[in-house]
Amino acid sequence: MTNLERLVNDLQSDWNLIGEFFDNAENVFEEYNLNDIEKQSLRSRNLEDLNALGVNEQLAVGALSGAHSSGCHAPI
Repeated sequence: MTNLERLVNDLQSDWNLIGEFFDNAENVFEEYNLNDIEKQSLRSRNLEDLNALGVNEQLAVGALSGAHSSGCHAPI
C-alpha cells in the first residue's frame, strides 16, 4: 500500500486526521510523505488522477467529501 492509499484509508475513520486534513492538508501531506503529484491530486480532488495513482474511487470520494459521520464506514 502506498502512502497515498494509506492516507485515503485513514481518512475514512480517523477523526483527528480528518479534522487536521481539512484544517491544514499540507501538514498531513508531509506526515504521509506524499509526492507533488499525489498532493496536487488531493488538492484538486481529481478522482481520475487519484484512481490512476491506485486509489479506489469510492474511498477517495468518501475521504474527500467532508461529509463524515460517526456511522460512516467504508470498506477498505
